[in-house]
Amino acid sequence: MKFHLTDSFQKKAKKLCKKDPKLKIALAKQFSLFQENHQHPSLKIHKLKGKRSEQYAIRIKGDLRVLSIKNNEIFIFFDLVTHDQY
Repeated sequence: MKFHLTDSFQKKAKKLCKKDPKLKIALAKQFSLFQENHQHPSLKIHKLKGKRSEQYAIRIKGDLRVLSIKNNEIFIFFDLVTHDQY
């Protein structure tokens, strides 16, 4: 599955990776899994509800999630948040 990382996502990920160097490894692993099989069980991909009903969340580690939207066959990852933030 193809995906795109927005500039704001990359900036936020870089900032969070400085605080937690292991996060970079977790992101790389999950994005690799996503590219191979976007339905892989460890991604726990799910469509959100309510105001965010057009968005998807993918588990990175613990309660950290990547938010995305799907545009045709490309997922656009735009934010990195904790579970409580969405």
